[in-house]
Amino acid sequence: MGNDIQSRLLSFYKKKHASYENTEIANLTKISDGWENEVYSFAIEYGEGAEKRSDDLILRIYPGDGAHQKAAKEFGGMKKLHEFGFPVPEVLALELDDSYFGKPFVIMEKINGRSMGQIIDESSDEKRQELVTLFCEMFVALHALDWRPFASTPSVYETGNPYASANHWISRGQEYIDRFQMDGFIPVLNWLRKRISDVPCERLSVIHYDYHPHNILVRDDGRAFVIDWTSIDVADFRMDLAWTILLTSAYGTPEARQIILDEYERIAGQKIEQIEYFEVAAGLRRLFSVAVSLRDGADKLGMRPEAVTSMKRNMDHVKNVYTFMRDRTGIAVPEIETLISNLS
Repeated sequence: MGNDIQSRLLSFYKKKHASYENTEIANLTKISDGWENEVYSFAIEYGEGAEKRSDDLILRIYPGDGAHQKAAKEFGGMKKLHEFGFPVPEVLALELDDSYFGKPFVIMEKINGRSMGQIIDESSDEKRQELVTLFCEMFVALHALDWRPFASTPSVYETGNPYASANHWISRGQEYIDRFQMDGFIPVLNWLRKRISDVPCERLSVIHYDYHPHNILVRDDGRAFVIDWTSIDVADFRMDLAWTILLTSAYGTPEARQIILDEYERIAGQKIEQIEYFEVAAGLRRLFSVAVSLRDGADKLGMRPEAVTSMKRNMDHVKNVYTFMRDRTGIAVPEIETLISNLS
C-alpha cells in the first residue's frame, strides 16, 4: 500500500507541478491512528546538484460520506488561520479529483514536533502547568478571532437572535437523529431544546471542535501548532470549550475538566456561564457518533472504518461520557446502554 501511495503522490506532483525537476517522494510513513483521516508524512525531493531541495510534508486523505466538503472546509479554514497568524501548518494543495487516491486529499507543511499530550504525560508539575497555560492561551486566542472571514455567508449568522447558534445546532442534531433513526437520543435533545433560554450567545467564535493536547504539536523551540481542523466551524465558543473539557476528563483524567476550565477563565478574564449545558450537548454528539459508527459503520459519518476498532477499545471513555450525561439530565439512552452492555 505504501508503494502505491508513493507512486500516486509522485504522479500528482508531476502532473500539477511540472516546474519540479527530477522529483522524488521519500520517507513515506503512515502516522494516523485517529478516527477522521488517513495521514502520511513524506519528503518531496526535487532539483539537481546544489539546487536540490527537500521539503517535509503531510498528506491527509479524507474518507467516507461528505469527504469532499470536509477536505475543502479544512483547507479553507487552515488557509485563513495561517493568514491571520494563528499557529497552524501551512496548507499547500487541495485536490478534489478522486483519480489519485479514490478520495480527496490535502497536502500541508509538516511540523516536526511532539504532541503536547505526550509531553504533558512526561513532564514535572511545573512544566505541566506551563503547557496547560499555553494550551488555554491558544484556545482563548482562537475564540477571539474575527469569525466573519470563516463563514461563507456571514449574514446567516448575523440574525440578532442570541439563541440562533443553539437553535441551529439542535436543528442539525434533529436531522441526524431522524436520518439514522436513533430515537433514543430525542429526550436528550428535547432537554437541550427546553433550556435554550438559559444560554444566550453573547458572541460567535471560530471553533476547532476537537481541541485537545494530542492535536497540538510542540517543536523543540517550544512553539506550538494546532492540527486536525476537519470540524472547524463558527458557533458559540462554549461548544468548543465543553467538547474539550468533556473529552479530556472522560479519557481517564477527571481532574482535567476543572484545571482547563479554571485556566481558560483566568486567561479570558471572565466566568464561563452555563458550561454544563454545553457539556451535555458535547456528550450527545460524542455518544451519537459512537452509536451510529458501531451500528452502521464509521464511514457514514465521514470517518475511517478503523475508527470502529478504536471506539471498541475505549469503551471506558464511552461509559464516562454516558455517566456524565445521564447524571446531568436524568435521561437514559437505550441505544447506549445496550451498546455498553454488549461490549463490556
